[in-house]
Amino acid sequence: IVVIEAIYRRLERFGEDAPTAALRGASEVALPIVASTVTTLCVFVPVIFLRDSGGFFTRYVVEVGTTICIVMVASLLVALTVVPMMAAWVLAKEKPQAARFLNYMESGYGGALRATLRFRWLGLVLALGMLWGSWQLFSGIERSFAGRTQERQVTINIDTPRNYTLEQTEALFHEIRTILTAKKDELDVADISSRYSKSGGRSRGGFGGGRRFELYLKDESESKLSTREVRDKVRELLPVKAGVELKIGQAQRRHGGGGVELELSGDDLGVLERIAREVAERMGRIPGLDDIDLSLESGEQEMMVRVDRDRVLQAGLSTQAVAQTVQTALSDRSVSYVSSDDREVDMTMLFRDEEEVTLGGLRNVDVHGSSGVLPLEALADFESVPGPRSIERENRQSKIKITTNTDDPRAMGMAMGSVGAIMGAVALPPGYSWSFGRWNRMSQRDQEGSAFALIFAMVLVYMLMAALFESFTHPFSIMMAVPFAFIGVGVVMKLAAQPRDNFTELGFIVLVGVVVNNAIVLVDHINRLRADGMRRRDAILQGGRDRLRAILMTAVTTIVGLLPMVAPIILPQYFGPLEGRAATWAPVGLVILGGLTTSTFLTLLIVPTFYSVVDDLARFGRRVLIRVF
Repeated sequence: IVVIEAIYRRLERFGEDAPTAALRGASEVALPIVASTVTTLCVFVPVIFLRDSGGFFTRYVVEVGTTICIVMVASLLVALTVVPMMAAWVLAKEKPQAARFLNYMESGYGGALRATLRFRWLGLVLALGMLWGSWQLFSGIERSFAGRTQERQVTINIDTPRNYTLEQTEALFHEIRTILTAKKDELDVADISSRYSKSGGRSRGGFGGGRRFELYLKDESESKLSTREVRDKVRELLPVKAGVELKIGQAQRRHGGGGVELELSGDDLGVLERIAREVAERMGRIPGLDDIDLSLESGEQEMMVRVDRDRVLQAGLSTQAVAQTVQTALSDRSVSYVSSDDREVDMTMLFRDEEEVTLGGLRNVDVHGSSGVLPLEALADFESVPGPRSIERENRQSKIKITTNTDDPRAMGMAMGSVGAIMGAVALPPGYSWSFGRWNRMSQRDQEGSAFALIFAMVLVYMLMAALFESFTHPFSIMMAVPFAFIGVGVVMKLAAQPRDNFTELGFIVLVGVVVNNAIVLVDHINRLRADGMRRRDAILQGGRDRLRAILMTAVTTIVGLLPMVAPIILPQYFGPLEGRAATWAPVGLVILGGLTTSTFLTLLIVPTFYSVVDDLARFGRRVLIRVF
């Protein structure tokens, strides 16, 4: 756009023939478009220093950066070779026509720029005031550490009393399935699956374990409900049963859990359980946290048979004989085998069906000894105890996880801060520690990496422009376009109720390389006019009018191209909920769109003003140095 506009302007203003206009026009803007391209490329250089972080932010920046770099280099080559060649051929048969609307726009812009230069200190104060207001607005946006792309799935964990029979569990699952099936279409549920076992109690088993329902939702393109909305509706539908706990599982996202995850570590599992229950109770008071759950399991109920060694010896028995009697009563065992020519067949001994012993009748099982037949309860004591749990260990210590969901992704950063404050007030015994879950830690590491990349990118852009313009002052004027871009970023993110996360940070990095492009084109043209002998004020006014059309065309085409990307945020009722790929890339487009919109219009007024102020300061500095040295 910049090249073809420069060529067309020479045809229109200077009346040059098409080949001459193509050659001179492309040569005139070669430096600024090379500088614009290189500044966009160099913002991805910091990723080299983030490769070892292993976060998702680095992976996405590498993928996006590679694509953008390839496209930008190809676009630069086309702009400097193909576009002038085609312009010399196509525009040779076309006469430039006056565009009245653009002429009126240039005239109005010239008057506004003239007033800004006349009252430049007032303009600077207003600009700084806008920057302060935008920073207050931007800093008030919540920071989210959760991935935006939720799995279209809702999990319901079911905890029953230990004494629940298989028939009771089956009846409970049938009742819940009936409720969910009746609302299947309303909830946009595609499939429902469930699993349970004969044991009661609390179970959070992984593959093949636990008692749970899994609701698999329709694809976001076929549904008007988000996963969070479905989760809230399901929570309201679940029945209330005495002794039964029905909990919504932690939301799963394509980059890990969707809520706050806390890990407690220590040597004694009993102490950890006490601490975990205390912390979970405190977390329940934090607004915005739902479905607080522990990774603890209750274990299956077992009957412990404690053999009295003294009584066994008096009866002429051994503990091994008692144990074999219990095993035979409750199961079967091989006592011998029969050999044939080609194989061996086990001989199994077991009770007859009518004499089969149940767990309750185990006390009366006969044990045969040298002093006669004795019931088992005369030789042992019976106690009902919970069975072993599944134990999770890390770094040779037991670990318990506390998981939650957040009712709003924007509350993630605040919730993690509240949880951290709670843990700071909990007195942990020596040898016990806490940390956020793996996905939360990775998100925090990504945030640190993105902040480093953003600052490093701005430094690289400034250094690169200083080398290309052979000046330390003019690049400073160009860099003023960056902070003013955050005015639009803060406004659109606040209006769209979007949190800051790793994807918006990716948009910030791309934005740094994009917003300076218009300022580069403008400042370079002003410098050219001054080099040709024009006074600074006249060069600023003429340069602004000359580059107005190219800057507006570049910005408008970019903004329009981003509209389909951000459509699910602006019009979710027509484009579906903000999930799937839309949730990943729409925030990136929103940041670039908002920043580029305000930066473009402010660049046309603020950058020329800063240019004149910085130029005066540079002259003053040179005079001081000359007098001193």
